[in-house]
Amino acid sequence: MDSNVTVLNFDQTYHKQSFLQAENCESLDFEQMPSTNLFCEKESLFQIDQRLRQRRMSQITFLGSGNYHYVSYLLLSEIQRPFSLVLFDHHTDMFPSPSDSLIACGSWVRESLEKLPMLKKVIIIGVNEDWQQQIPSFAEEKMAVYSKQSLHTDYSNTIKSIMKEIATDTVYISIDKDVLDLKEAVTAWDHGTMNLNQLMEIVEKIISDKDISGIDICGEYPISPTNEYNKRTREAVKKNERANRIIIEHLTQCIGLSPSFN
Repeated sequence: MDSNVTVLNFDQTYHKQSFLQAENCESLDFEQMPSTNLFCEKESLFQIDQRLRQRRMSQITFLGSGNYHYVSYLLLSEIQRPFSLVLFDHHTDMFPSPSDSLIACGSWVRESLEKLPMLKKVIIIGVNEDWQQQIPSFAEEKMAVYSKQSLHTDYSNTIKSIMKEIATDTVYISIDKDVLDLKEAVTAWDHGTMNLNQLMEIVEKIISDKDISGIDICGEYPISPTNEYNKRTREAVKKNERANRIIIEHLTQCIGLSPSFN
């Protein structure tokens, strides 16, 4: 039986979120893989890719903390028809990689535009206000960016504009919870100001109008043996688990996931 959700364990993050231990979740363990945190060596990236290609196919993938958001690049590379990426993120992830031998959590969108010919458009939603400084000239025509302020200034027209910018029938959705207000989720990065209702309203609109090739979610609070019992860590995990549950519940209704998450 196919799983509904794939959970990637790079650290201890999801061990504390019991609902992601459900029988319809397939878990892949990468905790012992070297050179993966923030920056990933291409050899490790190749090994991750090989493991992903052996998984039971699912529409939703939990990546862990935003430090591993570069795994989205591998998931995008599987798509064999023209598609658009809709990215909910407080950061553009469009910085150059520090080395040709590395991909980074802050460079994967740029690398996707450079190396994935099926990727026709990137729409980033909820980004910080200095995003324009991070977009290279080669990518300008392939991107549409909506800052966190635009969502507050004219929300309804912004949604209409987002839908017009999606130039393909097929869409991949990537959600970094740092796009959310700190009341909704806690990550290791600076945060945007979206609330979960806004996030899911836009996601549901896209799902209703487009063919969804996949969805990933990241933005967990990093957990290690040195902080797992701290009050801040426990509170962050509780808040993030609530956000993940809400996201899954909405997706269950939209794309017909099995509701057996307890």
